[in-house]
Amino acid sequence: MRFIFVRHGKTHFNEINLTQGWCDSPLSKVGIRQVESISNQLEQYQIDKAYTSPLGRAVQTSNIILSKKGIEPIYEERFKEVNFGILEGISTELVRKLNIESPDWLEDLDMDYRPYEGEDIHDVISKHHEALQKIIQVSSDDDTILIVGHGCSLYGFIKSLLPQQSFKFPNNATAMIVDYVDETFSLKKVLDPMI
Repeated sequence: MRFIFVRHGKTHFNEINLTQGWCDSPLSKVGIRQVESISNQLEQYQIDKAYTSPLGRAVQTSNIILSKKGIEPIYEERFKEVNFGILEGISTELVRKLNIESPDWLEDLDMDYRPYEGEDIHDVISKHHEALQKIIQVSSDDDTILIVGHGCSLYGFIKSLLPQQSFKFPNNATAMIVDYVDETFSLKKVLDPMI
């Protein structure tokens, strides 16, 4: 089984550095070009099934990628981004000054927005695992499955799947190809948009 995990393309909020978890903004012109680029790179892959976070930026990304594949994405609530609570839509620079995330959160995954009516990243990762197990149960060993999600949640989730492999935080519209064989995940390739 093969999974293609894709972070959504750049949004207007990304471009003006606003915190964006469950709140949403559409893909920017740059974001659309990024997704079109990654879509072209993914043409060589057969996609048998597709799942997406129901947030608009992820749906928009999945629709562009799947436009030539002839399949519709299934919306999966558990693939949503971390909910940043009352800090949604606030400047990322201001949020950073609150020191909610550890300075080394990319390594220790210490990110807890519950005091701000949001979520802890570990709870979000657990939801991703639940959704993935359901997908594995209803899929064949030779299926290739597209999953479109978000930066923080996808990074934490993939890090939990691949604890021995190192990779960087995914850029907007980055695709990570992960094989699942004999109950083991392995990172095969990382594709970045070329614009």
